[in-house]
Amino acid sequence: MHGPKEENMVNRTSATLTAALLAMAVSASGVMAQDASTETPAQPAAEAPAAAAPAAEAPAPAASGSETPAAEAPAAAPAAEAPAAQAPTLAEPPTEENAQVGQPYAKSTHGDWTLRCMKTQEGKDPCELYQLLKDQEGAPVAEASIIPMTGNVQAVITFIAPLETDLQAGLGMQIDAGKEARYPFMLCARVGCISRIGLADGELAPMKRGKAATISVLPFGAPKEQLVKLPMSLSGFTAGMTALAEANKDIAAPAAAPQQ
Repeated sequence: MHGPKEENMVNRTSATLTAALLAMAVSASGVMAQDASTETPAQPAAEAPAAAAPAAEAPAPAASGSETPAAEAPAAAPAAEAPAAQAPTLAEPPTEENAQVGQPYAKSTHGDWTLRCMKTQEGKDPCELYQLLKDQEGAPVAEASIIPMTGNVQAVITFIAPLETDLQAGLGMQIDAGKEARYPFMLCARVGCISRIGLADGELAPMKRGKAATISVLPFGAPKEQLVKLPMSLSGFTAGMTALAEANKDIAAPAAAPQQ
């Protein structure tokens, strides 16, 4: 059950890779809709079931040879057909050789991090370092992606959390047993609520020598004691950052705006 959901999340957000690489130079002061963004999640959250409903209904007409056992067919047919429809996508992810222009592909794996790139016409594929964050039950909840920058801020890590996240509580990041730091959310879009953190030497060094990080968010309406804590592995992080710099060496990296 988690496989299709995980693939769905990756496919849903992979389109943001190009936007992140091309638009990361936007100043942090441009994030002005944090108050208005509390209204934004309501519409995508309401639309999600509408988008999912046809998927559940579509197999029924195809599988129903006769309309008489209509009450029994939906229970068996979608469950049997859904994995078959998803299997080719999950079993055959695009590679660098067969990826189409505009399609993301996994270039290499470094520990628990994936170097994910976007196929371009020119052959200079921009890449990011990516990890899907799961809860204690293994269900995908959020994701983290890193792109290189120039200047004092050497990289930017972007977190995408679920839409029903308390924006006022912000996002917490703790490296091993160190002190937790909390960061604001920029905005919420259809893919989720987005928080971007500039990483200078002071932030990168603990991540490179650390073993694991804990990312915490608060569901909207929940008390502060019910923070959701997600493990983010740092296995392979140093090697992944080296591979990220090498993969993007021929692509001009944007300069990050000074952090406030």
